[in-house]
Amino acid sequence: MSTVREQIWMYGAVCGAYHTPHYKLPGENTMDCADACRKYGLKKAVMDVCVKGPAYPFDAESEKLAFLDELVWTIFPSGSVVRNDLNYYDRDEIIRQIQKYPNVKGVFVDDFQYRRRSHYTPEMMTAMKQIVQNAAPRPINLWQVLYATDVLTEKLTPHHALNYGAYVDTVSFWNWQPFYIKILRENLAYVASQWPGKKYNLGIYLWDFSKGAPIADDLMQLQLDTSLELLHEGLLDGLTICASCIMGIGLHSEEIFAKWLDQHGEEELTTHAPTAAQPAIGDNERL
Repeated sequence: MSTVREQIWMYGAVCGAYHTPHYKLPGENTMDCADACRKYGLKKAVMDVCVKGPAYPFDAESEKLAFLDELVWTIFPSGSVVRNDLNYYDRDEIIRQIQKYPNVKGVFVDDFQYRRRSHYTPEMMTAMKQIVQNAAPRPINLWQVLYATDVLTEKLTPHHALNYGAYVDTVSFWNWQPFYIKILRENLAYVASQWPGKKYNLGIYLWDFSKGAPIADDLMQLQLDTSLELLHEGLLDGLTICASCIMGIGLHSEEIFAKWLDQHGEEELTTHAPTAAQPAIGDNERL
């Protein structure tokens, strides 16, 4: 048995990482990933690598997060980081983190839908995963981001995200546009039908990055309440809160999350095998 709180991950980034003119975030962020995890009593985190850092080597961040039970490092960073577009630039540094820090138990493939990364074939990604696993002293879980917009794309191209599922252990599913929250359950069922037998982790945005604006209170509450139902039903393995670098800046969405966590964090989740994937949603039913 585990609790809701124990299945929540913090998406971490260096302080101020997302404070850019495009995202239009208010305030000033001084809370790092370790601070955010301690504030909310979380023991798992995904550590992002973005334009503002961290810089090599990553030891300083791993040291601060050594108290966590599980840490996942982004091996393919966010789309704003271009150094991975032509080679596996971060692979060797992430392997070093895995070998040095016992709680590093996973790697995270972010923003793989970018065309400039389209030369990475499924076979190349499978080989990359095997290289990491062969160098690791423990089993390594590979996460890959999938967006609702990927799910709803009608024309599948060779580089389409849904064609890259064979080597994935955990599907990290995100609603970049908040209106997709309204059909979260249906979209997750479709993902499970396309990538069966995986772990499914839902990303929870505290800000509408697509518009550089707050998330409406009703949609924020809806994604949390729907996520709670899916956790109890065994359709989700966990949630990832995005992100430490926008916490403590006065967002009402963080207040809603904090209240929700206080109310439900200690609820026990029954451990059982994942429910069988739902049938795929027909094209006419998808938005």
